[in-house]
Amino acid sequence: MGDTKTVAIVGAGVFGLSLAVALRSRNCEVTVFDQHRYDETGYQPGHDEVVQAASVDHNKIFRASYGTKLHYQRLAMESRRAWISMNKEREHSDVGQGDLFVNCGMLRVQPSDQLGALEKETLANMEREGLRDTQFVKSDPKDRERARTVGWDSKLLDFEIPGEYPRKYFEAVLDSLAGYTKSSEACAHVQKFAEAQGVKFRFGHEKGMFDSLVEETIPTSSQKRAIGLRTKDGVFHKANVVVIAAGSFSTQLLPDLSYHLESSGGSVVTIKIDKDHTELWKKYSPEHFPVITWKSAKRTSDGKDIGSVYVFPRTEDGLIKIGYRGIKFTNFQPAPKDTPFTQHGKWSIPLPPKESQSIPEHAIDAIRTFVSIFLPEFKDAPFHSTKLCWYTDSLDNSFVIDYVPKYAEKTVFVCTGGSGHGAKFLPVLGEHAADILINGDESSSYMRQFWRWRDDLPRRNGLEEGPDGPRNIGTSGEKSK
Repeated sequence: MGDTKTVAIVGAGVFGLSLAVALRSRNCEVTVFDQHRYDETGYQPGHDEVVQAASVDHNKIFRASYGTKLHYQRLAMESRRAWISMNKEREHSDVGQGDLFVNCGMLRVQPSDQLGALEKETLANMEREGLRDTQFVKSDPKDRERARTVGWDSKLLDFEIPGEYPRKYFEAVLDSLAGYTKSSEACAHVQKFAEAQGVKFRFGHEKGMFDSLVEETIPTSSQKRAIGLRTKDGVFHKANVVVIAAGSFSTQLLPDLSYHLESSGGSVVTIKIDKDHTELWKKYSPEHFPVITWKSAKRTSDGKDIGSVYVFPRTEDGLIKIGYRGIKFTNFQPAPKDTPFTQHGKWSIPLPPKESQSIPEHAIDAIRTFVSIFLPEFKDAPFHSTKLCWYTDSLDNSFVIDYVPKYAEKTVFVCTGGSGHGAKFLPVLGEHAADILINGDESSSYMRQFWRWRDDLPRRNGLEEGPDGPRNIGTSGEKSK
């Protein structure tokens, strides 16, 4: 690679950490900047109420089911192998740490008593990759027998469809490859590992907070290149490459991303189980309860998913997390004057931390319906917590990992756009991103074509709606409770 590259990464979440480790293994000098004191909080949720990073969370779904997107299925399987290796390393460590990936399975509950179109696509891809034997269709007697033989049958749960007579039950597929990752714990683990490998970290509201890119004009042309960044304390940090990996705040730090990305809020609640309730404690443990996802409504004619709800097994602290993704809410606010792309002068950014501690009424209704069917013991239970988890949606649900064309000499790189499904790739995403950073179009990553800078694509995936769309809970939108 020639001279050692110095790389400054803004953002110490899943994307930034994964890339930092991979670049350091390639002999780059890497410094990671973040405004939050993760070195003190260990990424634990609730330790700092101003933290809105999606990476800071108890758990995230791990799945390899991606419909027709075979490339993401393959990346998920690559990541799964890495998670299992990480689990084994921790098991044999002196500390005897617990698993970061919990293979509790995932029950994909369908909208009706029949398999949906997306589910059929997923099963076809699993068949193509030789993985069909890891999937168990509830209504298929052969699959049920296989599940019984290998010990998965207890998680092929039956849920009655409300209002149907004679009785009908939702069709479902149990994915034995799936489960969840302990997101916050995994980030803390990787951050410590990165530090041990020589990655430098600057945390805090002054020395860790990005203030601006430092640019210079190339003498022989009118183009600009970045020569580093400045933090809020006024210190200039020189770097060959500056990477923006700041999740839903990426557009605010680098407005060049304004066409590619949009911040959107997924609604998340928790319900608390007391350990003294021994039956419930056991029933909803990962040993006995899978992750459940429910397509509560059929897709509309244009393919929009208007009813996704999911639930995790309880945590060690007794928290059951439930999320509603049917509507990913936006918060349109006036954009800075020189923002390259806006919609009626506005863009969607995360609500302030305090306002993000409540969720819209529509989401509450959807979650309550879900709970009444799938967690009936908690039908009238109060929520222990509520929040909007701010995601970074891209034009097509693929990540944006590439150099920014505006800056000469490949000096500004972006690694963001997780679109609500990035956390599972923590162990391997950085390897692909680092290969792209170092080799550009010569990268050997099979994800290169999907993650490129793509301002030639139309705005879709909901990004076409703008401030007048039905998801906006900004100043004139739906209010949260």
